[in-house]
Amino acid sequence: MPKIVDHEARRALVAETAVRIIGTRGIEAASVRVVAAEAGVSAGAVQRCFATRQELLRFVLHHLNARFTARVLARMARTPDPADQAVGLRMIIDEMLPLDDERRLTSAATTALLAYSATEPAAADIMRAAYAGAYTFFERAFDREAAITLYALVSGLQGPLLVGAVTPAQAWSIVDSAVSSARSTTPR
Repeated sequence: MPKIVDHEARRALVAETAVRIIGTRGIEAASVRVVAAEAGVSAGAVQRCFATRQELLRFVLHHLNARFTARVLARMARTPDPADQAVGLRMIIDEMLPLDDERRLTSAATTALLAYSATEPAAADIMRAAYAGAYTFFERAFDREAAITLYALVSGLQGPLLVGAVTPAQAWSIVDSAVSSARSTTPR
């Protein structure tokens, strides 16, 4: 009897493995062969899920975006008022900042994939869509310019936090100041 394979579960396993590799060793280390070996599947199994490495990396971008959204929604569901926009904004910012091992891994992988997206048009499309979604959420609290500015500031803190050039306390001080400034200049 042939083995029944859950292709979506395998794709998710491969994506999580790729995130771990990219986040700890860089995008160059995420070859199909290495990802397959570390996921505990054959290279052929990975190639049946993803025709090319580029397709795998694009899937990883989608996977990271979906995982980020799921983490924020799960955290919001645990709050007394899941519709509270101020709390939601703070949670999104908190999830963006690499302040623990999981977020550091995700941020490092996302940063590497962002650089990859600068030269890969299909990956750039995925990143632009992710940015547009983030801007839309930030626009619930601020006008468009303030939303984009605040999102860019938080994104810009990821690198310095990853390499230890900014402390978490400094990052939150910068964010809190920017949020206060955006609130004072945004007509609502």
